[in-house]
Amino acid sequence: MNRLYVYPRLPAHVAEQLLTLHTGRDLVELRRLSTTADARTTWYPTAPHRVAEDDLRALQQTVRGIATEANWPAPLSKTNGTAFDRLLAPALYRQMTIVPADAASEEVWSFLSLVLLPDIALWRWPNPLRRPGYERIIGRPRNVFRRLWTRVHSLGEDLGARLYEDEAVAILERPTLGAHPRVARAIAHGHLAVAGEAGAARTDILRITARRLRRLAVVVSLESLDDTQLAQLVGRYTKEAIDQLRPVTTASTYNHQFPTQVQTRSGVSP
Repeated sequence: MNRLYVYPRLPAHVAEQLLTLHTGRDLVELRRLSTTADARTTWYPTAPHRVAEDDLRALQQTVRGIATEANWPAPLSKTNGTAFDRLLAPALYRQMTIVPADAASEEVWSFLSLVLLPDIALWRWPNPLRRPGYERIIGRPRNVFRRLWTRVHSLGEDLGARLYEDEAVAILERPTLGAHPRVARAIAHGHLAVAGEAGAARTDILRITARRLRRLAVVVSLESLDDTQLAQLVGRYTKEAIDQLRPVTTASTYNHQFPTQVQTRSGVSP
């Protein structure tokens, strides 16, 4: 089993100061200013294994190598940005070997974005409006690196790479769906299996499915369902979402049976 590590934490007020200083700077200059350590960082106090400076330097090199392949420092188009994310996500996840509880800390991702790799973070997500709490750079859930790590952790490399950005958001940014990797993966797998050929409409299909699942989760613990029940539920909701978006007036012909456990807990009859 691989050893897991904790990472330096950059306090929120320091992160906002650095974001203000870094915004608008030349990317080459940001690379020169980047470092593997900052005297103002802290660590999770009782963790036995702290990431070594050499490992942080190696992570820098990996991320920068992928960015170079994506033509850093030239501006990214939306398509190229998405392609960069798909290459970076599995590499970042594999190399960080971070303690999952530490990955829940906003301060860890602020350190990566503003101390270790500001030249990549602000290249991928510039801050043209100079927002002091810019969520793509400050270590919140949509942080440039955090969202990629979370996608692989929750969905796995294959499913995470096959989802569009808005589809991943629809699952992972809803705690009732994204907080449990088994549930998140069941939703992603079922969605891709049924709606995978729907093209641009895929995102709308998943939004409707996710909304219905969230309503059901008020009365049913989704994580308590077994794999078969989850697959049946997601498949049925996805097909109904497709019906809802289809420009026809006929009623759905899909089987509207709930899994037995869902019927029992929610009071829904077959």
